[in-house]
Amino acid sequence: MLRDIHINLESLKSQTLSESAVVKMAGEIKYLLYHLMGPSTPWLTKNVRVTGKRDDLEKFQDAISKEKKYMDAYLKYGLNDSRVLNNRFRLEQAVYKFERETGIKWPLK
Repeated sequence: MLRDIHINLESLKSQTLSESAVVKMAGEIKYLLYHLMGPSTPWLTKNVRVTGKRDDLEKFQDAISKEKKYMDAYLKYGLNDSRVLNNRFRLEQAVYKFERETGIKWPLK
């Protein structure tokens, strides 16, 4: 079932994050990554909106792109390849910067 995705970083920052808010954010990111990684079909495109401050959005974009690169390398080369391990290290750095900048815990660990 296709649906629109809207991740509001400002509202996530202003709340004390409950478990349900983290689960919701994780689900939306998982859904977003699934459609980034899945088959390319033009009729499946949906609206994706991520809102927040510019710095927060840049850190979010960096973390999402590193997630995708890590997943691509993992699927192509397997877990013990040095390229995969390098991508994992870059992902961990991006997640650390996202968490430090926004105060939001990255839900996909």
